[in-house]
Amino acid sequence: MKKKRLLVLSVDAMVREDVDKLMQLHHFGPVMKDSCQITHARTIYPSITYPAHASISTGCYPNKTGIVSNFDLTTADKEQSWVWDHSHVKVQDIFTAAKKGGYTTGSVYWPVTGNHPDIDYLMNEYWMPLSDDTLESSYRRAGSSEEVIKIILKNEQYLPPTYKKTGRANFMVEPYIDNFLIHCSCDIIRQFAPEVMFIHDGIIDGTRHKYGVFNAEVDKAIGFVDEQFGMIMQALEDAGVKDETNIVVLSDHGQMETKRILKPNVYLRDHGFIEADDNGNVSDWKAFCLSDAMSDLVYLKDPSDKVTYDAVYSLLKAMAEEGIYGFNEVLTADEIDKKEHLNGDFSFVLESDGYTSFSDSCIRPVIKPYDTDDYRFGRATHGYNPDLGPQPVFNAIGPDFNTNVIIKRLPTVDEAPTLAKLLGVKLPDADGKPIDAFLK
Repeated sequence: MKKKRLLVLSVDAMVREDVDKLMQLHHFGPVMKDSCQITHARTIYPSITYPAHASISTGCYPNKTGIVSNFDLTTADKEQSWVWDHSHVKVQDIFTAAKKGGYTTGSVYWPVTGNHPDIDYLMNEYWMPLSDDTLESSYRRAGSSEEVIKIILKNEQYLPPTYKKTGRANFMVEPYIDNFLIHCSCDIIRQFAPEVMFIHDGIIDGTRHKYGVFNAEVDKAIGFVDEQFGMIMQALEDAGVKDETNIVVLSDHGQMETKRILKPNVYLRDHGFIEADDNGNVSDWKAFCLSDAMSDLVYLKDPSDKVTYDAVYSLLKAMAEEGIYGFNEVLTADEIDKKEHLNGDFSFVLESDGYTSFSDSCIRPVIKPYDTDDYRFGRATHGYNPDLGPQPVFNAIGPDFNTNVIIKRLPTVDEAPTLAKLLGVKLPDADGKPIDAFLK
């Protein structure tokens, strides 16, 4: 089997309207103008970054991947509960399939790849979560090799002027963090030219959280993505592999405007399901809502406790029917599994009314102010039903793709099987199917 080359760039929260603008820009348009396209890809539920990227790289829905949120369940500090490590993923992904097929692999900021054994050049989406972390200690913990650590430290210069040498403070600042990760990506390409390379960039997502879905600031971010894309193309050319590389640009979800951030756990506390002090520190709980932004996963401490199950379900259904608490639908775990292939240790899912995002806090006031430091609490966000709002995309061009094949609607779980077929490798667990019309 002749090996192929593949580079995948995921632009978080990029939607159809953004691609239309990118096609008019200097770097993206000339390369991608004849690309195969899914113009409106259907993402998974909940439509948030880590579950979506796990599905994109495995071809599986969350009930198989095991990734149902950006966070593990916790009633305390979310910063220590991000689902960073690949050990959370329960099925084989494209990196393992490629490695088994004899390919060299690289990944920069692709979610849920920490300590991935089958990524040769790994820079996980990770930051310095501990107060005494340094850039080096943080990325070593997340699985970066000696060669990649050298690249990371070389590009430390691109982090923000306010960046401190320890802890997360002033580290995850856009567009600096995006500039940093793209320079690291380009150095990995130039030095090692992995045959399978995945990159994840968050500039559009972060800008939408801060300013809203469509505005002048988002247009600036789109221009920034065009420049980043040009840098990646130049790195492929410098490495002597541009003409033989299949290039895919995709996204994970869209966003919708939020009008308020509401705290369902306040009501669970009012009804005796949560015990907490005046600062909101939870000492005990029977039921707890974990926010996925515009949806909520409702966990029971003892899922077998039928009395609590019935009481919580009855309370939530009554709140949904009243229509003032931010959610208009309560689905059991079985119902959401049948509807959206989502399952886990939670008992219920709350679906937003379309303009409310959720906070985990259980202290009043019930409405939380906007907070651009957390993706769940900005001016726009995601996590809602995949059929709502502006839609994510998939564009592909290269020696092994056909040109100008345009498909309006397919699920994102079809993407990994398509890429696996292109590489000539297998994804035995995948729910999705290869998009044969795209492939030569």
